[in-house]
Amino acid sequence: MKKLFLLCALTLSACAPISQLAQPGEGKITQEGLSLLVPNTGVDALTGDLSRKTPGGVLTVSGMGLVPDAEAKTWCTLNSSARWDCTLPEIPAGQRGRVTFTSGVINDAVFTGYRASKGGVPVFLFLK
Repeated sequence: MKKLFLLCALTLSACAPISQLAQPGEGKITQEGLSLLVPNTGVDALTGDLSRKTPGGVLTVSGMGLVPDAEAKTWCTLNSSARWDCTLPEIPAGQRGRVTFTSGVINDAVFTGYRASKGGVPVFLFLK
C-alpha cells in the first residue's frame, strides 16, 4: 500500500503545475537551507487521512545523503537511499510545518494531506 501511495505521489508530482491550478489558494513547500516549510494557507487544519487515523499528512523528500535532525527523526522513515517519508503532526490553519535535515542535498518534495472542509479530497503541495 505504501508503494502505491508513493507511486501516486510521484506521478502527481510530475504534474505539479496542473495540480496546483486544480487547487487554487494552496501554498507551496519552500526550502530554507536544509529545512522544508509546509504552509497551511487554508481555513482548517492539514491532517492525515482520517480513515487511517493518521495525525498529519506525509511529506516525501528526495535527495542525496539526507540526514534528518533530532525532531525530524521522530517523523521520518528512510525508504531508499534517496527518499524519506515524513508523517508530520497536524498543521493548524495559518501555521506551517518544518522538517530539517542536518546534511545532504534536497532535490524534490511533495506533501499529501487532507482538510475536513475538502472531505476525502487530498491536498497536494509541491516544492517551489
